[in-house]
Amino acid sequence: MGVLDHLEPGPVFHHFEEITRIPHGSGNVRALSDHLTAFSRARGYETVQDAAYNVIVSLPATPGREDLEPLILQGHLDMVAVREEDAEVDLNRDALKLFIEDDRIGARGTSLGGDDGIAIAYFCALMDDPTIEHPALTLIATTEEETGMDGARAIDPKLLSARYFVNLDSEEEGVLLAGCAGGARVHLTLPMQTQKRSGSAMSVEVTGLQGGHSGQEIIREHGNANLIIGRILQALVDADCRFGVCDLRGGVADNAIPAAAQLRLLLPADDADNEGRIRSVLTETEQRIRTELGAKDPDFSLQIVGGEETIGTACLTETSARTAAALLSVVPNGVQAMSADMPGLVETSLNLGVMRYDQGADAEGSSGEPSLQLDFSVRSSRESAGDLLIRRLELLAERFGAASETHSRYPGWTYDPHSRITAHFSSAFQRLYGREPRVEAIHAGVECGLFKEKRPDLDCVSLGPDMENIHSTKERLSISSARRTWEYLLEALRSWDIRITDDIKHA
Repeated sequence: MGVLDHLEPGPVFHHFEEITRIPHGSGNVRALSDHLTAFSRARGYETVQDAAYNVIVSLPATPGREDLEPLILQGHLDMVAVREEDAEVDLNRDALKLFIEDDRIGARGTSLGGDDGIAIAYFCALMDDPTIEHPALTLIATTEEETGMDGARAIDPKLLSARYFVNLDSEEEGVLLAGCAGGARVHLTLPMQTQKRSGSAMSVEVTGLQGGHSGQEIIREHGNANLIIGRILQALVDADCRFGVCDLRGGVADNAIPAAAQLRLLLPADDADNEGRIRSVLTETEQRIRTELGAKDPDFSLQIVGGEETIGTACLTETSARTAAALLSVVPNGVQAMSADMPGLVETSLNLGVMRYDQGADAEGSSGEPSLQLDFSVRSSRESAGDLLIRRLELLAERFGAASETHSRYPGWTYDPHSRITAHFSSAFQRLYGREPRVEAIHAGVECGLFKEKRPDLDCVSLGPDMENIHSTKERLSISSARRTWEYLLEALRSWDIRITDDIKHA
C-alpha cells in the first residue's frame, strides 16, 4: 500500500507517488525520463526521448474530435532537491518519505517535488484512461527547468505541432498565468589566497530560515542565509577579531532563497579573550538580525559549535577574508523594483542562491586556484532593467577582481489580452466554480517564453494546483486542490471547441 493510495483521483495520486520513488533532482533526471518514456510506449503512444532527456508524447484525438485544433500540455521532470541536515534521505538514490497532514502532502526532511511532479502525474493519468475526451494532444515533459530551462532550449521546434499551449507549472489554484518575467543566471568567481594555520575550530551555522522560490517568495523578504553569513563575517572583521576562515557555504540552487549556510573558523587556541569577543559579536549580530527579520523569519537561529584543535589547516588569508566579507556585504539582493503596470508585482529582483568556497587544486574533484563561487538568479519583466542589474554584478566583480559569467538567459512572456486559450480556460473555470479566475503575470520564469521564442504564434496559458513553500523542505501540495485542478483540466479538454478551420488572428 502506498501512502497516497486512498486519495482521489486514484490514478493521479498513484502516479504522483510513483514519481516520488524515482530520484529526479535537477541534473539527475535520466531515470524519470526513462520511466515516462517506457510508460507511454507501453500504452502504444508515439514517443520521442531526445538527447536532453525531454519526453514528447503524441496522443491522437478521441473519436469525433479530430477536427479540433490540437493542444500542447507541458510540465517539467526535474525538481529542486533539498534536504534538512539530519534527513536520512539520499536525494540521488532514495525514494521520498511521503506523509499526509490534513489536506496536504509533504516529504519528511526534504522537498516534495510537487513542482512539477503533479504535471507528470496528470500526464500519466491522461495516458492511462482512453475514455477521457480530448483533441489531439502533445505532452511535453522537459528537463532542467529549475537550473536554466535547458530542456526547453533543446526542444526541436518541429515538434511544436500545435499553436495552443498549456503549461502545468503554476502553484495557485484559481489563477491563470498569462505572462512572466525573463531572467538569467550570473556566476561570480572571486580568487582567494590561503595560508596554513593552527588553532581551535568553530562552526557558525545559520538555520531556521524559510527559504522558498526566488521568484514567487522574493517579495516576502525572507532572510538570505548566504548574505547573513557575509554580514557575520564582516562584523567579525570590523571588531578586529583574530580568526581564519576555513570554509563558507550555503544554498542549493540559484533560484531558491537559501535557508541555511555555514561559516567555519579557526581561532588561535591560546587566546581566550579573542574567543570571548567573537562569541559576543556573534550573539549581538544574531539579536540584530532576529529583530530585523521579525515575523518574516521568526525561526531564524545562529548555532555556534566549538570543535577540536587542528594543526596546519588551510585558511583564507586576512586579505582574502576581508575581500569576501566586503563583497558579500555590498552585492545587491532581493526586490530591486516593483511593476508600475501591475500593482503588487515585482518587476526586477535577484537572489544569491549558492555560495561555495572552492579549495582549488587540492580539493577532490576540483581544479585551479582557491576561490569563492557565487551563483545569482536575476529576474525582470523589463529586459532593460534585467540587463542593467546584470551589468551591476559585472561591475562589482571587476572592482573586486572577480570573474563573471552570465548564462541560461531566458525570455519573458508578454501578456496578450486577446489570448483565446486564456479565454477558454477562464470560461471552463467559471462553469465549474461559478466565479472568474484571476488572470495574472508572475515574477518567475515559465517555459512558455522559451517555447514562444521557438514558435512565436503560440497562444499560452499556465495553471496548477495550490502548493506552498516550493523549493524548500516545507513544500506542501494541497490534495483537494490537485483533485479540483485535474477535474478542471478534464473539463477544459472536453469543452475545447476551436476548430482547425477557424480563421484565428493573434493580436
